[in-house]
This record gives sequence, C-alpha cells and structure tokens, in this order.
Amino acid sequence: MKALSQFPKFVTAIAEDPLFQMATSAPGIEKYTILGPFFRISPLQAEVTKEYFAAPKTMDKRKIHTSQEALRLTLQTHQRDLLDIINLFVRASPEAKNKTLDWFAYIVNSNHKRRALRPNPAELSSDGFLMNVTVVLDGLCEPFMDATFSKVSRIDVDYLRRNPRVNISDETKLNADESASTEYYQTVASGTSNFISEVFFLTLAAHHYGSEATNSMLKTLDREIKYLADKVKELEAERPKFASVSLF
Repeated sequence: MKALSQFPKFVTAIAEDPLFQMATSAPGIEKYTILGPFFRISPLQAEVTKEYFAAPKTMDKRKIHTSQEALRLTLQTHQRDLLDIINLFVRASPEAKNKTLDWFAYIVNSNHKRRALRPNPAELSSDGFLMNVTVVLDGLCEPFMDATFSKVSRIDVDYLRRNPRVNISDETKLNADESASTEYYQTVASGTSNFISEVFFLTLAAHHYGSEATNSMLKTLDREIKYLADKVKELEAERPKFASVSLF
C-alpha cells in the first residue's frame, strides 16, 4: 500500500473510489473502507491481547514487560507508516486531500456516542482504530503546532461557522444556551477554511471521541474490575459457612 501510494494519480484514483468512504456504521468504517483495515491494526484488539497476555495473573513480570515493549515499538512503527500514507494522500492532489479529510470527519462524526455514559461497543469504532486515527492526526498537526506556536494564527476561529466537516450540533455548549448557540452558528462565515484549520479541529474531535473516550472507558473498566474482585473476596469469605451445609 505504501509503495503504491507514491504515485499521485494512483493515490487520487484510490481516494475517488466509492470504497474509500463506503460504510453504513461506525464499526463498518474500519472494516469496509479502503484505509479502515490498516488503521484497525492495533494491540488494543482483543485477539492481540489474548495472544500475548493469555494468563496475565500467572505470567512472569519480565515476560509481560517484554511483550508490552515489543507491542509498543511495533505500534509506533505501524503508526509512522500510517502517517506516511496519509501524508501522501493529502499531498497527491486537492481531490485526494479533500476525500481524506472527509474520511476523517466521517470517523469522528460517526462516533459521538463514545462519550455517552454507557457506550455500546457494537455500535462504535474500536479503541485501537480511533487511537491510530488520533495519533496520525496529531502527526499532521506537527508542522504548525511547533513549540513557539508560530503558525497558530492560521487556525481560523470561524471554522465552526463555515459549514465545518466536524459536526458539533449535539455537543454541550458551556458558554451559551441552545438557542444562543443555534443563532450563532446559523450565521455562516464567508470564505473557505484552510487545511491547517481543518486538521486542527479534526484532531480536537479525534481526541474527544478517541483517546479521551478510551481513557474514560479504561477508568470505568478498572472500577468494575475492582468491584467484582471485592465481591469475589466477600464470597470466598462466606464459603466456610456453606461448606458444611448438607442439601439433603
């Protein structure tokens, strides 16, 4: 894929193919779009966890550390390859660039429910997929998010009022009520948004629905595991009371 992507006309043809963005659901994005399966590859997938950490409680700690480090290095290499591929798409032609931005927008807009109190994993993209998306978008931001913020002025503050790719219609507004928000965004700003603004706001959305949602789910899972572990201890403590009880 990376080798073939070095030909701009070929890359543009891929981006314009209906399969580039064809999907009917958030889970379908990573399975049925052209780039989806490449972004799906992640150690966060359950199959990888079962292969490397089949018995985490009994595994040697050194083996766990070695497996974690191997997966971390492999993931970093894979994510650099993904960024290289995306860079080739956004530089191939205006058509390919816009299709790529549409694909990322399609991802974040389809995963709003990941920030719900009880998200249903079956209706959403996977954590590994969205973490890869977030890291790649971070990479696209690197050229203009330097340490001195020398190019931060190129991020257009009116982006969200100019028919944005990022949909925030169902997000809570902290500084305005619903009617004030609706009135504000109904006034469409003139002109077109530049690439830096597009990438910046897509990256913000990716962090909100991707990395932040994953961290939130991890904390919830950790609490549930501790709760269940305490319940198991309580049941084990009660075991002697029932061990000598005859059922007949």
